[in-house]
Amino acid sequence: MQNWAVFTGDIVRSSDMGADALGDVFAALEDAARAIGLWPDSDTIFARFRGDGWQLALPVAYALRGALVLRAAVRTTGKGRDTRIGIGIGDGVIKNRDLAAADGSAFLRSGHALDAIKRGPLMAAPDGPLALRTALPLADRIAQGWTPKQAQVAYALLAPVPPTQEALAGTLGRSRQMTQKQAEAAGIHALLESCEAYETAK
Repeated sequence: MQNWAVFTGDIVRSSDMGADALGDVFAALEDAARAIGLWPDSDTIFARFRGDGWQLALPVAYALRGALVLRAAVRTTGKGRDTRIGIGIGDGVIKNRDLAAADGSAFLRSGHALDAIKRGPLMAAPDGPLALRTALPLADRIAQGWTPKQAQVAYALLAPVPPTQEALAGTLGRSRQMTQKQAEAAGIHALLESCEAYETAK
């Protein structure tokens, strides 16, 4: 058995979206999952379930960073769009990279974590390590305030090996000064500190 961080999620207010809008959200999630899979020492497996539900398995070390990048990906698709994420950490068996047939404590905990999300924070890891449980409510509060343009900046700068702000500005077609302001408004420095604290916690 391998240790995994497993995300089980659904889309906030998906019943208010048309098929095209929901398709845009899932395309963004799938792109983010692929991007996370290219991070150092990473691997990801993504699947969509039950119309507006989804699941992702990724390395334990990237539980916080990965959740934030997925939130950013969804928020880039339009104002107010978001996803809930229940996070489970533990063992798991994934046969033939098929999440529908996966089993293990990480998957059970992830599903229970999503079920426990009612109001308030949209990310939860009730059985996760203290560093993750401590960081999630504050990280969630910041992520819920992202505009689509701030989310684009967060998506890029939260990667373990991010582009420079100058390079990102060129990619986004914005000035470096504007990109810097959006990074500050998105709380990037505080979020990166939280990610690094979780990833180095013993």
